Amino acid sequence: MRCLGMLLLAVFLSALSAGAETTPLKLVTGSDYAPYVDDGLPGGGPVTQLVRQAFAAVGVDADISVEPWRRGYEGLLAHRFDATFPYIRTEQRQRETLFSDPIIAVRQHLVVATGNERPAMATGWMKGRRVCAAVGYGLPPWLDLLIHQGDVLRVTPTQQRSCLSMIVAGRADFMVEDDRIATARRATAGEREKLATVPGPAASLSTLHLIVARDHPHARQILDSFNRGLARLRAEGLLPELLREKPPS
Repeated sequence: MRCLGMLLLAVFLSALSAGAETTPLKLVTGSDYAPYVDDGLPGGGPVTQLVRQAFAAVGVDADISVEPWRRGYEGLLAHRFDATFPYIRTEQRQRETLFSDPIIAVRQHLVVATGNERPAMATGWMKGRRVCAAVGYGLPPWLDLLIHQGDVLRVTPTQQRSCLSMIVAGRADFMVEDDRIATARRATAGEREKLATVPGPAASLSTLHLIVARDHPHARQILDSFNRGLARLRAEGLLPELLREKPPS
């Protein structure tokens, strides 16, 4: 009995020690993705606030860093970070990462130079045109296919904001952007009157997610914690106002 008691004490102390060594999750996001994420917004933007609150709701500590998008994503795959956000689904990302439950739906439209709105609505207009999408910026699968087939050329600046001036200068023909983000960027662009959103239905409907590397040893636990926290915030009506619309599953 004495040996059994000593063994149980050892197990207890080991578990206590392991708990004391628990460190916060290392999360990373980017900037210049207003109104969702931007280091110039209160709390880093509503999605950053939501991620922090969702983990806190289930008792998980999380430290959030801000890095260039490409560096943050590469750091995720290298396990320097445990998770990153917000990301839409692409074929490449689905091969490399696992996705949380949807945070919010984003409706993506074509942005073109003013005067090209109507021509851009024509069937086949994109063939031979140049789409602007920054390094690491995900495009809808149908557009990735057109690029792969050689029907559309992708031009790739280091920052998505650069696409605005490139379209105005004639160095790109269009970009695909969430309507809220496009509105926010054009509001601060010096050439906003020279840019327009193509009217009509959205070119693509996507959802934003928190993602983890597929080979992360605790990937499922991280996603489960976030999903439970997100569901709790949604059920209790505690989401930031911009994110209160429930996205499709």
